[in-house]
Amino acid sequence: MIHAALALGTCIIIVLVGLNWTACFWPAAFYLGREIAQAEYRYIQAHGGKRNSCPWYCGFSPSAWTAKSVIDCLLPWVVCLAAAIIDVVLRGW
Repeated sequence: MIHAALALGTCIIIVLVGLNWTACFWPAAFYLGREIAQAEYRYIQAHGGKRNSCPWYCGFSPSAWTAKSVIDCLLPWVVCLAAAIIDVVLRGW
């Protein structure tokens, strides 16, 4: 939940500074990368603890994701999409 709040705060700053609405997706992309990296670490811990023996897709493996990590990944995207839509409606393209 904190990820969504931080993403929303960043989107508000982006809108107030006057950047394009597409910049509202930067924080969501940041948290996506963060969650993929954490999933990689969970995969490594569950499969022997050696990074060099992990496949390239270990961060995308469904076994490495928890319900909390999925929510922490998706909620910032929802919040940033809402902020972008509101920005487009209020200021136009």
